[in-house]
Amino acid sequence: MKLVIHAHHLTLPPDLGAFLRKHVTRPLARLQDDSAAELAVHLGDARRKKGGVDQECRLSFRMPGTRTLHVESVQEDVHVALLDAAERLKRLVKRELEKMRSRTGHPMHRPLGRSYRLSASRRGVTPDGDPAGL
Repeated sequence: MKLVIHAHHLTLPPDLGAFLRKHVTRPLARLQDDSAAELAVHLGDARRKKGGVDQECRLSFRMPGTRTLHVESVQEDVHVALLDAAERLKRLVKRELEKMRSRTGHPMHRPLGRSYRLSASRRGVTPDGDPAGL
């Protein structure tokens, strides 16, 4: 999994790399471990001059074969914002993978006799070799 970190108007904490590996990339790798997957982390100070609750974390996860998943969290601390966004992203990835793995509304499984009988009647013969119009 490729990891890209962007910081806007914010100095990165020194333990950010280990924190991301432990709390974000490792749990995501358990769900979707593909070398083509990409996680983009955008950290920023939303209102840097005013102060207050404004540490922003946006996570964008690109999985092959599906849409890009986006999650955003604004908290007082960067680590808390990352944990909140990581939990929401894990739930979103699980839901997206369930959608990909779920059955569609079309019946995929038919009993062998029925499917053979349907395909044989389309060809114009029954399983015995007689014409289907009988």
